Amino acid sequence: MNAPLPPSPRGPECPPTAVLEALSAGEPTPETTREHVKSCAACGAQLEALTAGREAFLKARPTDRFLRQLERREATAARAPSPWRRFLPVLVAVVPALVLVLVVGPKLLQDNSGVTWKGDAFRVVAARPGAEPVPLAPDSAVKAGDRLRFAYEAPEAGNLLVLELDGRGGATVFHPFNGTTSAPIGAMQRDFLPGSVELDDAPGTEWLFAVFSPRPLQAAPLLAKLREQAGRAEPTLTCDGCRVSALRLRKTP
Repeated sequence: MNAPLPPSPRGPECPPTAVLEALSAGEPTPETTREHVKSCAACGAQLEALTAGREAFLKARPTDRFLRQLERREATAARAPSPWRRFLPVLVAVVPALVLVLVVGPKLLQDNSGVTWKGDAFRVVAARPGAEPVPLAPDSAVKAGDRLRFAYEAPEAGNLLVLELDGRGGATVFHPFNGTTSAPIGAMQRDFLPGSVELDDAPGTEWLFAVFSPRPLQAAPLLAKLREQAGRAEPTLTCDGCRVSALRLRKTP
């Protein structure tokens, strides 16, 4: 599993993280954005971290074939309009950071400015080396080595934990990675959460829980509740004042 980048102190006038990811990948970006990054220490530091992470990943796992597949899908979508048409350019912009979107719950909405979502929603991003990105759904098959990344759009500012319960009964904090308390998240946050995790070889059912709360949360009590339910067909997770979204995946050899 890869530790995520630390939270950025960037302000409201700074461009979204997805724009910095596109800039780190060499994608075309407005000149005003480039000038801002040059003069903004926080954005400059975030761009350096994204670039370093991208270079390290590409060195370990070349993605030429992966990019070509996405480009072909984008060209096809341009010729034949579909619900994914506006979504694919965003995927191409962030592929070096392995950002592929899976929507769990509310319907995906789009406009001319890019991808947007309405309401409280937990999303998981996934990539498998050497294969075309596969939008996952509840009970989708995943494998050891698949890389996951997360997004969560909350209706109000609050705090978020993303927890995992694996087939061996182990419970882990995926966001903030190996953290002990929840991470703050803004209202209607459209950026993907920083960092990614790589699934291990624990067999069986893989459960992901996104726990949102207006107040900070301690991870330990929630992890203990999950471990107590290891092996159950439908583990559940609750806490006072929380919103909990669950996603069940099937780990295959």
